[in-house]
Amino acid sequence: MAKCSHLTECHGRGLVIVSASFVIHLLITAITRCTGVLFSSFQNEFLSTAAQTGAISSIMSASSFFGSTLGGVLENRFGCRITAFIGGLLNIAGMLGCALTRNIYQMYVTGALAGLGNGISYVSAVVIVAQYFKKYYSIAASFMTTGDSVGIMMFGPLMHLLLSTYGWRGTLVVTCAITANICVAGAVCRPNRQSSLYRGRNFRDGYRSTNESGNGDEEQDLTVQANETRRDSSERRADTWNSFRFAGIMSRIAEMLRLNILWQSYRFSMFCFTQCAYIISLGCYLIYLVPRATTSGVPDEKAALLLSVIGIGGLVGRPFCGVINRKVPSVIIYDASILTGGCAVLMAQFGTYGHFVASAAVFGLAVGFQRTISPVLIREYVGTDNLGSAVGLYSGFGGVADLIGPILAGALYDAIESYSVLFYFFAGIFFTGFVGMLFTPLLKRIEPGVRTKGNATNI
Repeated sequence: MAKCSHLTECHGRGLVIVSASFVIHLLITAITRCTGVLFSSFQNEFLSTAAQTGAISSIMSASSFFGSTLGGVLENRFGCRITAFIGGLLNIAGMLGCALTRNIYQMYVTGALAGLGNGISYVSAVVIVAQYFKKYYSIAASFMTTGDSVGIMMFGPLMHLLLSTYGWRGTLVVTCAITANICVAGAVCRPNRQSSLYRGRNFRDGYRSTNESGNGDEEQDLTVQANETRRDSSERRADTWNSFRFAGIMSRIAEMLRLNILWQSYRFSMFCFTQCAYIISLGCYLIYLVPRATTSGVPDEKAALLLSVIGIGGLVGRPFCGVINRKVPSVIIYDASILTGGCAVLMAQFGTYGHFVASAAVFGLAVGFQRTISPVLIREYVGTDNLGSAVGLYSGFGGVADLIGPILAGALYDAIESYSVLFYFFAGIFFTGFVGMLFTPLLKRIEPGVRTKGNATNI
């Protein structure tokens, strides 16, 4: 009877947790994906070029990726609830700062702060769901990531309405008030008891003992070094001390980020490589799809609707992915989504509006599958207890790709002045990531493996 009561409690609490994660995903999207509505307002206010104004969104998006790396460290130390609250506070500070800026460089700094908070909150939203769900995690992940698509569909028109009523500064203030609910959703994320017990035991017995033993070895090495170099000059002893201190600092940073995951799970390392290819292609496709369509004779109004088609495709793909994952392995779904994304890019090469719509719809469907299955696949590779750090690491790689991709694509277009060649390049990057993921069965046989301990509720 007690077991049945506990299971019912876990089910009810799990639904609340998934709903909170959905809200966090939805509110994060309002900042990172819908600021394009304010593009012209920023440009007119700061008298900036298109490149300077576009950098606002790029910096905010990239800092969101890098914030996930920091979020992984904070989640390991403080848990999901406090980490989400910290991310929400940074988001509030960044958004209010954006509303008060007087030049575009201040906007860069405050936008980066808001993006950093979004990345930190994102890690909490992913990890807390993994702590409560094991058997139905793919379905739970499909629901929580649907918040991204709903956010794009909802906040785009809302911000346009606010802009016409309050101006861009008032729009940012109102949006800040809405996204402050990240803190409320984070407060709901009470950690799973099983995960909390293991986390505390792991932190006290593992992390601290490792640090203490590492410090002891360092002091012993320093003593031996001092004895061996007693007759050396004081400068050499100082250099030796500095080298040991630097090595100790780097070792401590590696421990905090859990970089050992990269060489213990070769599959996760390959996944990070594929993530970079995906982010480069995704960002560039979203940037150049509308210009590609307009240069092919599609009216501006119809070309702008292609982005909405991508959002609708993603909204359809996310829940569908969670359902079929009950029957189809995660890695096959991920490989298929990457391959489909590359084919969708090639569909745009036919140059008619119908093909552009089909390309956008299929691409959105592939993105929906990819975003849903990614946390599921990461948990399979590294386990629930390493999920926060793993999400942070792969997001950090994605941040680098998000910065490099548009710059590389812009330089390529300036050199060849052909959108057609550019889209072949995007598709080629997709296919490169797909080929890399084909080696995961081989990598599974030769990798050392990540030491994990199951700590998710079996629901």
